[in-house]
Amino acid sequence: MQIDVITLFPELVDAVARCGMVRQAISVGELELTCRQLRDGATDRRRTVDDRSYGGGPGMVLQPEPVRAVLEQARATQPRGKVVYLSPQGQCLTDALARRLALEPGLILICGRYEGVDQRVIDEAVDLEISVGDVVLSGGEVPAMMLIDAVARLLPGVLGDSDSAAQDSFAEHSKDILLYFE
Repeated sequence: MQIDVITLFPELVDAVARCGMVRQAISVGELELTCRQLRDGATDRRRTVDDRSYGGGPGMVLQPEPVRAVLEQARATQPRGKVVYLSPQGQCLTDALARRLALEPGLILICGRYEGVDQRVIDEAVDLEISVGDVVLSGGEVPAMMLIDAVARLLPGVLGDSDSAAQDSFAEHSKDILLYFE
């Protein structure tokens, strides 16, 4: 599986690749993790990626142009990757959802910052919004790391015993749940 993460702080997400089951998934060749710097999609000298919300209100949002540009780079390497935006408005990350995502050929994770991502990007490009619960965080990097860890440990050959994931505390609740992805 290939996972691309679009973020302003790739060093945060890179840390998860050096530890635990994510490192194991990478070392056995089941996971390729790429962090993409959102500022690489900026076109001005200052590499600006945020602006006031088009609809008004307090705070800033990530501009659509840089997100689109970096998303296009990620799609070039994995055109079938499911695009996921880590968002408080999303579907809650559960074991069942992690198991479904582990079956995908790849994921492209968009980590928001400030007040989030311009809604036009979500409407145009996002396949699924995922939340880690009713909590306010500074950005989508920590939820992305949670999702990466939850998925990586389910990939073939990552856990020492193939029965380990089947005996996880939430595995029984995941067996009969079918999720619909458009």
